[in-house]
Amino acid sequence: MTRITGHSLIATPCCHTLYSTPRYGSINLSASAYWTDGHSDGGLMPGGGGLRRCKCGKFYLLSDTISFGLDAPPDTPSTEHVKAADLPEATRSPNKAVELVARRLYWMHLNDAFRDLYRAHREAEDKASQAKWAVEWQAANPDTRTAWTKLISRLLRREPIAPPMQNKPFTLPPYQPSQLQIENMSRLMELLLEGGNESYGPDPLEVTELYRELGRFDEAQTALQACTEDDIGVTSKLLARMIDDRTTAPVRYRM
Repeated sequence: MTRITGHSLIATPCCHTLYSTPRYGSINLSASAYWTDGHSDGGLMPGGGGLRRCKCGKFYLLSDTISFGLDAPPDTPSTEHVKAADLPEATRSPNKAVELVARRLYWMHLNDAFRDLYRAHREAEDKASQAKWAVEWQAANPDTRTAWTKLISRLLRREPIAPPMQNKPFTLPPYQPSQLQIENMSRLMELLLEGGNESYGPDPLEVTELYRELGRFDEAQTALQACTEDDIGVTSKLLARMIDDRTTAPVRYRM
């Protein structure tokens, strides 16, 4: 589980305002579901990439703050998370590292409307397919029990039911990114491939997903092939399948 052991005193890189930030004794990155664009449902660790806003109005990253190695006094204000409505402004930061994180968060935020359509679509299709399966199973397995046996089973709540459906159909609602989404994803891609804007190199799975959502499947395939052995797993296999199917929509999955 994610466990907070205290709060550290930090100063912002812009105007040296003092803030309090949680100090974690352990971190749990698990969630109830994951999405190929990096969003997660029910995560146990706050997201945000360390993007914050100072009281002076400037955006900064927690990784760029000044740490004093001291516990924050109780009256020290907490760092301010960036609201979704402020992300467009954050993407205009002259600091490319800040812009990159802001555009990554904006990418996921702009996909949220599709996520709502996705959930409704998947729930409706699952219900319809399960109901159809139950009817077909009952037709193939007629109830030949005697009236007495049926009565006893009903009283004991042991009525025969169709087993869980195997190989459920899987379709997605249409996904058509807006011009704003296309421009944001394209600029995020530039910042990632430019290098030097993060402490680590571009994540090949993230690059693959951006190319895929932009409909640039050949480049997505090339990016996926650049994955190291450590990157191979549930996510990479799902991306490979979506590329083969020429699907651009962000997809929900479980580890």
